[in-house]
Amino acid sequence: MIDFDKLNEGLNNLRGYEFELAETQERAAGNTFADLSFTKGFQARLAAMALKIPADEIKALPLKEFVKVCGAVFNFLFVPSDSATPSTNSEVSSSI
Repeated sequence: MIDFDKLNEGLNNLRGYEFELAETQERAAGNTFADLSFTKGFQARLAAMALKIPADEIKALPLKEFVKVCGAVFNFLFVPSDSATPSTNSEVSSSI
């Protein structure tokens, strides 16, 4: 089980360097999507970095938990912090 409070804290502590590293790793894995931030593979890598675990551990989660983790990362990246947090809202805001 993923600790979503720990995930949120880890995401808050990441810097642009880790974001770029996750992009580089995802491209090396063959993902050619124009904006990687919208892909589950990239979101899983970023979550793994935030939790300091291998990305394969995120990808090996049961499907519902995997999607919930990816949704939390998506929300962290794209939902204004005053309206949602990764630990409490895993759906995309209608304002995006």
